[in-house]
Amino acid sequence: MRREFIGPGDHAWTSFLESAPHDFYHLPGYVELCARRDGGEAAAFLAEEGGCAMLMPLVLRPVPGTGWRDACAPYGYPCPLFGGGPSPDTVGAFLGAFAETGAGEGLVSAFFRLHPLLPGPAGPFERFGALVDHGQTVFLDLGLPAEELERQTRVNHRADARKLLAGGFRVEVDGWDRLEGFVAIYEATMAYRGSGDAYRFDADYFRDLRRCLGDRLHLCMVLGPGGEPASGGLFTNVDGLMQFHLAGTASAYRRAGPAKLMLLHMRDQARDWGARRLHLGGGVGCAEDSLAFFKQGFSRLRARFSTYRMVLLPGVYRELAGDPDDDFFPAYRHP
Repeated sequence: MRREFIGPGDHAWTSFLESAPHDFYHLPGYVELCARRDGGEAAAFLAEEGGCAMLMPLVLRPVPGTGWRDACAPYGYPCPLFGGGPSPDTVGAFLGAFAETGAGEGLVSAFFRLHPLLPGPAGPFERFGALVDHGQTVFLDLGLPAEELERQTRVNHRADARKLLAGGFRVEVDGWDRLEGFVAIYEATMAYRGSGDAYRFDADYFRDLRRCLGDRLHLCMVLGPGGEPASGGLFTNVDGLMQFHLAGTASAYRRAGPAKLMLLHMRDQARDWGARRLHLGGGVGCAEDSLAFFKQGFSRLRARFSTYRMVLLPGVYRELAGDPDDDFFPAYRHP
């Protein structure tokens, strides 16, 4: 079996993606961007045998104050990918190869965020680590007739969007001269919500994200009657899957709900571009909160979001973690 860690410049990475369903989270450039932000090294673990393969995008990070490292999935849903239709036994062999090879490289633990719309077989995963279910996410099947998509949209969402249009609001897609305005709205929204560091991104992140994704990234802005930015969102479109990535609304327009108009516009835009599904995600940390309730108003379809936790060097992990009193993983990185 071939088993190795590869870097973003390795042709094997892009070659794998050419033949396997994937999302923007799996692209080498995106993993590099996350690695720079997290102070780590972008990598992927590749295992191949008998015409089947597995690719796991990772950020390899030093464990502060030690000579050890660990592995973490980039921000988002960068699940392990499988090519060639491997059997559950083969998937188990690939995971075992990662555990063995990672331990040999001095990785104490590995943490993955699984993709709600790119599921893998659960059984083999549970042999080598712990699957943790976090709740539901919302997605739209863009292959449904337009009338059915309308029926699945909450009545007040549709009514509020019509009211906004009648009041002089309009939608602009890919007006990249408005990126700085979007960043200001996003930062203010995160401050208003009291969001943690995981949701805080500076202006350089957004510029770098555009550079690494190119025309796979789209900026949607809702402009008020005077042309002022009211709401905005970043959407990705990769391999037939559109993701609602990051968004914010100007404080003066929170009650008007311009994000409803934005999402309905991008739903129709995604259909025109040939996307098959639009994934809206869930609440904060996949909680059943006000954000989740808002997104649930656009579709009746749900998927499950899980994370996967592996301890590769149990003795070292226990030494570093001490006696944790909650479920944070890895325990030695508790804030």
